[in-house]
Amino acid sequence: MTRFERITKETRVVLTLGSGGAVTTSLPMLTHFLDQLNLYGGLGLALEAEDLMPLGDGHHLAEDVAIALGRALDAHLGGREGRARYGQRLLPMDETLATVALDIGGRPYPVVDIPFPAPVLGGLATENIIHFFRTLALEGRFTLHLKVTGENAHHMAEAAFKGVGFALREAMGEGDGLRSTKGVLR
Repeated sequence: MTRFERITKETRVVLTLGSGGAVTTSLPMLTHFLDQLNLYGGLGLALEAEDLMPLGDGHHLAEDVAIALGRALDAHLGGREGRARYGQRLLPMDETLATVALDIGGRPYPVVDIPFPAPVLGGLATENIIHFFRTLALEGRFTLHLKVTGENAHHMAEAAFKGVGFALREAMGEGDGLRSTKGVLR
């Protein structure tokens, strides 16, 4: 179990990985998408996040949740020993297809391509969804390739969160020793 808190003048984020519980934020659309990541990733995430200085687009909240969750994942993964390391998923959702590949080997590099057809989903700017995934990969110290095609912005976002969840579950699963010919991942 890994606990992490991030409290700033803009947000308050408290989370625990591996314990289970509710995911709640002050932005229902972000809560909905984080529920998808949690369920499909098997993260056992309990999260309370509040935007103390709302801008109306979810920027502070999405960014700080990604920072907190990324840092908690990094701490939870430790030296990455005994992990499968790589995860991938093709995830269809009606007209949408999310393609996800990631490597939790400790080298952060986000490549996120989601050409949303709408600027906002339920008060959450779609640019902040892209920012969420980039920040999550940087703070979690993993490589993330995420590409989503589709026509419905909600389907595209939901497929992205589900696909990343599935890929994380696979990468964090059991593996033999340390998966590196270098003998070290850091």
